[in-house]
Amino acid sequence: MASPNPFVQYDGPAADLEIGTASVGEAVACSFVGNLHLDNEAQAGRALGEALARCPTVLAVDLSAVRMFTSSGLNALLVARRAADADGVPLVLVAPSRSVRHVLQITDAHRVFPIFPTVEQALDRQNASPSPDGASGV
Repeated sequence: MASPNPFVQYDGPAADLEIGTASVGEAVACSFVGNLHLDNEAQAGRALGEALARCPTVLAVDLSAVRMFTSSGLNALLVARRAADADGVPLVLVAPSRSVRHVLQITDAHRVFPIFPTVEQALDRQNASPSPDGASGV
């Protein structure tokens, strides 16, 4: 028997983005698969807000499977970061895809997000340190 999918799926108007969240102990991992753009910015923001509402010790946002990432995707992350900061929750990025790294680099946003190569390292903040300035090859 296959194990159940631990991710909560968010259905929304944009069929080109899948969002999943999973609790890992007291932390939360949120993953995005597909394209993050204007048509699904609200959907992404809602998922991140719901993840923060769980009061996690850390919110890790896995962007490894994001194919297209626009300024709207960046805006969703920055809004979530502001809310996370207000709640005292570290928001970290995990393995940003090439398109995400490009946007983070040209906007210098890579400097405001700790970036980790894996979800496990992001959630185990005691044993892992983000790369300097959150660069992680960005």
